[in-house]
Amino acid sequence: MAPTLEPYFTVRGYMSQQNSHDLKAIWTGPERIIVPIISGFLKGPNGFEAEILPGGGDWILRDPSTGVAHLDVRTMARTASGHSTYIHYSGVLKIDEKASKVLGWTSDAKTTEFGDHHWFSGPIMETSDPALKWIEDTLWIGEGRFVVDEKGSAVEYTIYKVGNKASQ
Repeated sequence: MAPTLEPYFTVRGYMSQQNSHDLKAIWTGPERIIVPIISGFLKGPNGFEAEILPGGGDWILRDPSTGVAHLDVRTMARTASGHSTYIHYSGVLKIDEKASKVLGWTSDAKTTEFGDHHWFSGPIMETSDPALKWIEDTLWIGEGRFVVDEKGSAVEYTIYKVGNKASQ
């Protein structure tokens, strides 16, 4: 039987254009783009909510010959009760025209839908919340999209819990 995917969390991280860096081609060949994550949220089941804190970011390696970006993201969130959650993920995004507009900070950039891009990640989460410690022992898969709204440009993921009969 194939593994199951259960939608579990939504993560949205707003990006900082002002503090982004595009190093262009680096010595290893691809382009390095560094995009700080300055705010956002993590939401899950049973009313779980946490605020994304400034200090995280994405250290992107983009291959200009293929348009593929390899993601290296690290960000933190804190609940109203003071518990912290750290999220680290690697991933792959095929940068298409819609993604280029958002990442290029163009005025005609628009929100995209899940499935508009080849964009997946493998989050690893750590938490100080004793009630959520089980998230540290769970395999997660994320699917991404862009959100452009009055707050700015953001990346958003639906985070799926990977399971099977034994994990139910």
